[in-house]
Amino acid sequence: MATETILGISPGTRIMGFAVIKDGELVEWRVKTFKEKWSKEKQGAILSIITRLIDHFDVKRIALKKIDPLSNTHQLEILIRAIEMLAQKKRISIKRYSLSDLDIDKRSGKRDGRAKLTERIAERHPELKQEYLKERNNRKEYYTKMFEAIAMAERCRET
Repeated sequence: MATETILGISPGTRIMGFAVIKDGELVEWRVKTFKEKWSKEKQGAILSIITRLIDHFDVKRIALKKIDPLSNTHQLEILIRAIEMLAQKKRISIKRYSLSDLDIDKRSGKRDGRAKLTERIAERHPELKQEYLKERNNRKEYYTKMFEAIAMAERCRET
């Protein structure tokens, strides 16, 4: 049976979350911060990280978080288009998921829903306990993007 490797991405121009699931196993997870102002160089640095993950893990599919229209920026649109072009060039299919596709309770606020998602992912992956505990105590979300990327990859695996 062929191996299946999925790269989950929760995109952002300042903070991005990445996760790789290979044959159902979480093998890589991280948050990457990009503090510089938006530029072609910054876009190139982001795409370079994605390319390295694709090549290193032999990624077959990408699970990409859909951006909330209220949070969208022109730079983020450019970045997402560049990710789509990279995937097309490498013949990798992309599935897009919104947070509501991840069974987040829509009655709880956005932050509460993401906190519950983070908790659910941490319960399934004990190796994430340290990041979960840090995130739970953070005033500003940081690891949430990583947990979203994991959730995107897991959802993609189910479909």
